[in-house]
Amino acid sequence: MTCFSLSVANYALNKGILNWIRKWRHAKGYGVHSPLAFRIVKECINPDSRYGFYCDAYLDFEYHEDRRGQRRARLIIRMLNLLRPRHVWMPDADKRIVTAIKMIMPKMRVDTRKECHKDTDFIIIFNRHDVSECWKKMDVQEECGMLVFGNSEEISERVTLEFESKGFHILLRRPGMQKVKYEM
Repeated sequence: MTCFSLSVANYALNKGILNWIRKWRHAKGYGVHSPLAFRIVKECINPDSRYGFYCDAYLDFEYHEDRRGQRRARLIIRMLNLLRPRHVWMPDADKRIVTAIKMIMPKMRVDTRKECHKDTDFIIIFNRHDVSECWKKMDVQEECGMLVFGNSEEISERVTLEFESKGFHILLRRPGMQKVKYEM
């Protein structure tokens, strides 16, 4: 091997290591400057082992054979508890998570119909809908959010806070907030 190819290989290795360190730091809350973003990381995405809700026993019972569904349900409950939206739209939602949300937060309206209502504050997508089209429907709201599980295309329309992870994307719009993207 030539000296040039070794330096290119070292650069690629170092870039990969630095990228991994940056993602790890954001996943632990380091380097996250917005107080809202820090709370989302520490309370929803990567909570302490001591942090729990009173619905964890219910979710453990309902999702005892589905670990992935259990992790998703816990993330959804924590996000909704932190952000406190008034109206949540969850097309193709599992009946177990809808029941858990209604038990924990009875004043929150949870809608599972096919069409998004115009006063929806938060949308939770489970891999089968056009995310950009759903985001455009929420365009009339000042403060809105979206949690997408699975693949989502790039949405740049008025997103101010974005968390990108391997299994989910969190998109929030807050007035007066500068656009920030964190990779977990």
